[in-house]
Order: sequence, then C-alpha cells, then structure tokens
Amino acid sequence: MRTAVPWIGLAAIAAMFLLPWLDARGVFDGPRTIRRRPRREVCADCASPWTPGHQCAGWLEAAVREPVVPLQPVEPPTPPRLRAQLTRTDQPDQPALLPQRRRS
Repeated sequence: MRTAVPWIGLAAIAAMFLLPWLDARGVFDGPRTIRRRPRREVCADCASPWTPGHQCAGWLEAAVREPVVPLQPVEPPTPPRLRAQLTRTDQPDQPALLPQRRRS
C-alpha cells in the first residue's frame, strides 16, 4: 500500500525555518533609502514661503476684516437697586423691622 507524501505540509515546515533566515539576511527589506520631506512654513495670508521679515500685501485686508478687541475688560453695568417696604399685617402702624443701632 502506497500513501501520498504531504508535500504541502513539508513545504510549510521548510518555510517555517527558511523565511526567518531570509528575513534576517535582509531579502524582504527592499531598498535602503529613506525619504523625508522637510517641514514647509508658509504665510497664512499669501501662502508664499516664509522668510524672516516677510511682508505681504494680504495682511492688511485680513486685518481690516477682523473685529477690534478692547484691551481692557469691559465691566458689566451694575443692576438697579431694589427697594421693598415691609409691613405687619396685624399691626400696620408699626414698622416690620425695628431699627438697629450702629456700633461705633
């Protein structure tokens, strides 16, 4: 009786040992070039490359459209003082609260 050889299983076992060996040799790494893009700094108004002392014509129009912010905080107006009169319902001729003497 003859049985078939499991070639797929044997290939999987061989790949289990062969692939890490090839990876350690750098076969799967690809080219060794590193590409970096430098950071671009551009003017927010005219989108031209930024240089120290940059002056463009777009800043004036942008500054005119912005609202003016006061430098000092604005205090809210004081609310009007409320007045009330308390009376006793059982004795209307007497004041509701007795006047208190101030301590000196």
